[in-house]
Amino acid sequence: MYYKEEVLKIILIRDYEKLGYAGDIINVKDGYAKNYLIPNNIAQTATTGNIKQMEIVKKSLIKKEAKNIEEASKIGEIIDGMQIKFVVNTSPEGKLYGSITNKDIAEKILEEKNVEIDRKKIELDEHLKELGVYDIGVKLYKDVKAVIKVEVVSEGFVEGAPEGVVVEDAEESVGLEGAPESAGVEVAEKDNGIEYDSKVISEESAYEVDGVEISEAKDEQKVSEGKPDNDEKMISGEENNENIEENKTEPEPDNKKQ
Repeated sequence: MYYKEEVLKIILIRDYEKLGYAGDIINVKDGYAKNYLIPNNIAQTATTGNIKQMEIVKKSLIKKEAKNIEEASKIGEIIDGMQIKFVVNTSPEGKLYGSITNKDIAEKILEEKNVEIDRKKIELDEHLKELGVYDIGVKLYKDVKAVIKVEVVSEGFVEGAPEGVVVEDAEESVGLEGAPESAGVEVAEKDNGIEYDSKVISEESAYEVDGVEISEAKDEQKVSEGKPDNDEKMISGEENNENIEENKTEPEPDNKKQ
């Protein structure tokens, strides 16, 4: 036997997105009303007494509604069309390390416009994970809506630069490392007011500057090339002694008869 569920007439006590606004009188399934809407203070049965009472409440709600719409419209005028920029770290393929959420957007609006927006009112189906420009809707109140532009750009990359190339400041890129190797040789130096050339020091004989002896690499090199080390002297001396001993021959016997 087919059973048809009864319908119950109710009055919405507060706005409920799926059904309507506070004060609306609607028909719903009996079980839905008794098991969910009425226990959760979303609606009440549409009795004669409740309807009269709701008419009084509704007049107050209409005034409150008008005020809410006015406030939402003012906020909409402030943020509608505003542009928000996020500078983020990305991979060479343009993928974000992390993502931009509706909470991030709400905080950015508060920072730039000093307007607090409930993050749930920002219509973001999924987090932003790629570079680009996005038009994001903000549902301020019922039919009052604003649209903001969110731009996500990469930090360290510039438009037109080869992929993966990070642009550095010119001041940081100029230094001793970029100078020619010969620059340090040809530049004249000063020590206690006495100017001398480092190249000359390395080639000429040693001399003193304010009593400090400056020895040159060239003379040291000559010494090291011309004079063997002590160990080398000892080795070469032993070899000479061995050679002398080997070269000694026993005296020939005297063939003269005595």
